[in-house]
Amino acid sequence: MRWTGLFLYLSVVAVLTLYFHSLAGWAWWVTLLLMVLLVPAALVVGFMARHEVRWSTVLSYLSVAALLGAVAAQVAGSSAARAWCLLVWSVLLLAVAIRLAAHPMRGPAWGVFVGFWGVVGVLWLIVIQALVVAGVLNGAAYTGWSSWPLALIGIWFLVASGLGFGARPFGPIVDSLGLMTGFALLAISVTTWADLPELRRIAGLLAAAAYSLWVGGLGWVLWELERPAPGPVAVSHPVGSTANA
Repeated sequence: MRWTGLFLYLSVVAVLTLYFHSLAGWAWWVTLLLMVLLVPAALVVGFMARHEVRWSTVLSYLSVAALLGAVAAQVAGSSAARAWCLLVWSVLLLAVAIRLAAHPMRGPAWGVFVGFWGVVGVLWLIVIQALVVAGVLNGAAYTGWSSWPLALIGIWFLVASGLGFGARPFGPIVDSLGLMTGFALLAISVTTWADLPELRRIAGLLAAAAYSLWVGGLGWVLWELERPAPGPVAVSHPVGSTANA
């Protein structure tokens, strides 16, 4: 979780900076300075509790909550709440994208290569969602720009689930849901490029449902992967030698 912690630290600083700036209208440099001073304290607390909390599972489940919150906000017609939920989801998605590299794969080199670009896609998506929250990007421009990182993320999910399909402890059910999620994210990008808004909306709902189910199983797998290894078992030997028997 070292790289995950670094990326999440930078992302949390960016998200909180945007939030306080929009909430209180503070100057950017004042808000950023405040976050840089306060966030490390929270990270220290998290580091001290790293053995008690399985962060990969917690962050992955929180990403599902954020994505479902975005869907609920869209249904309710609240574009601002939807933008914030998607920003939080994209930040939490970092933990999922990075931890997915633990999946056994038949082609590890391909997995590392595609996984790198998958993480780049998540970082790209975070920047785009931050611009949306800041009011810089919206409408058709947002739809077009967001399709590219979603395609990278979808390809990463497909490669990780496909190259290691059925491998323990993931299993065929979790990997099937991972393939479905990857296809759905790619469908969002393809329907965006083809200018099919109705199909894009359907693909988005399918992606949200598939992602929620997939991460539900993936979180359990990550929980098992982070289970502390049992310590060495001490073997007692009888005193004396067999020669004296």
